Amino acid sequence: MSHPTTPVSRFWFPFSLVLFEFAVYISNDMIMPGMPMVTREFGASADMTTLALTAAMLGNASLQWLLGPLADRFGRRRVLLGGLVMFIVACLATHYVQTMPQFIALRFLQGMGCCFVLTVGYPTVHEAFDEKTAVRVMALMANVSLLSPLFGPLAGAAVVSYWPWRSIFWLIAIVAVFSFVGLYRTMPELSRHDRTALNAKALWASYKLPLSSARFWRGGVLTGLAVTPLLTWIALGPVFLIERAGLSQMQYALLQVPVFAALILGNVLLARQVGRWSNGRLLATGVAAMLIGAAVSLIGTVILAPGYPALLVGTSLHAFGMGMCYGVVYRQSLFAVESPNRATVAGMLSMITIVVAVVVIETMKVAYLHFGDAALGIGAMMAAALVAVLAANFVPPPAQDVLAQPGRQS
Repeated sequence: MSHPTTPVSRFWFPFSLVLFEFAVYISNDMIMPGMPMVTREFGASADMTTLALTAAMLGNASLQWLLGPLADRFGRRRVLLGGLVMFIVACLATHYVQTMPQFIALRFLQGMGCCFVLTVGYPTVHEAFDEKTAVRVMALMANVSLLSPLFGPLAGAAVVSYWPWRSIFWLIAIVAVFSFVGLYRTMPELSRHDRTALNAKALWASYKLPLSSARFWRGGVLTGLAVTPLLTWIALGPVFLIERAGLSQMQYALLQVPVFAALILGNVLLARQVGRWSNGRLLATGVAAMLIGAAVSLIGTVILAPGYPALLVGTSLHAFGMGMCYGVVYRQSLFAVESPNRATVAGMLSMITIVVAVVVIETMKVAYLHFGDAALGIGAMMAAALVAVLAANFVPPPAQDVLAQPGRQS
C-alpha cells in the first residue's frame, strides 16, 4: 500500500468524502415522500414513481466498469471532483425540469455519483491512511449508507410539508458544494497517471475473469435477489402507502423507521457474531429471517386489506435477515475468483446486483398494479425462496472460507 509523502487530514478529507456519499444516498431517500407530488405535477401515472429509484440505481451501475481505469489514467482527484461537479449540476438542474422524462434522466445522472464514491473515493481512503485508520473511516461511511434511508424519508417529508419538492435538490446541492470545497482542499492525489490504463484489451481481460466464473454469477444474482424486497418497499412505498392507503407524507416516513432499524440491528448482530458463529451459520440465520418475513408478507397481504401492515412487518424481518448475511454473501462473491484487481471484481458484482434488482423491482411494479398487495407478498416469497436455493452450500468449508482468513485484504 502506498502512502502520500505529505500528511493527509484524518478528519477533513474523510469528512468531505462522507458528505459526498451522504448527498448521493440522501438524494434517493428524501425525494420518495414527494414522488406523488412529482407525478401529479407532470401528469404522470403512479407507476412512474418507481423509476425515480431504479433510474438512480442504473446510474449507480453505469460507470463502475470505467471509473477505475479512468482514475488511473487522469488521477483519482480529478475524476472524483469531476463526478462531484456533475452531481451538483444534476441536482440544480432539477429545479428547471418540465417533464417526467427530464426528471428521470436527472435521477440517472445523480445516481452516477455513487460510482465515483465507491470506485474512486473508497480506494483513495485505503491508500491515504494506515489500515487501522482506513477501517475506521470505512465504518463511518458504512454507517452513513445505513442511516440515510432512516433519516432521508423523515427529512423529505418535513421539507415537502412546507416547501416545494424541488427544494429537496437545492438542499442536497448545498451539501455537495461543501463536500466539493473540502475535497478540493484536502484530497490527495495518489494515482499513477498510467497512459495505458484505458487499453481496451487489458480492460476486457480484467472483466473476463469474473464473468467466466459460475460462482461469481451465482453470488451476484443472490445479492441482487436478497435486496429486492427491501428496495421494492422503498420504490413502491409512495404508491401503496400514500396514493392508495391515503397516508400522509410524514406517516409514510415514520413507517420507514422500523424497516431500517431492523436492517441496522441485523448489521449490528452480524458485527457482534462474526468470529463466534461460522459464516455458514450467519448466512443460514439471515436466510431463515428472510423466509419468515416473506411468509408474513404473503399470508398478511392475502388475508388483510389493506396489506401494508403485513408488508411492514414482513419487510422488517427481511431487512433484519439481510443485515445478518449481506456482508457474508458480498465477501464470498467478491472472492469467488482470484483476481489481481479486486476493484474490477467489485465493480462487476455491483453492476450485476443492481441490474437483477432493477429487473425484479420493475416486474413487481407491474404485478402490483394489476393484482394489488398480494402480488408484493408473492414476489417477496419467490425472492426469498430463490435466495434460499442459491445460498445452499454457497459458503465453502471453514478451512477455505475467505472470511476465516484475516490476513487476506480486498
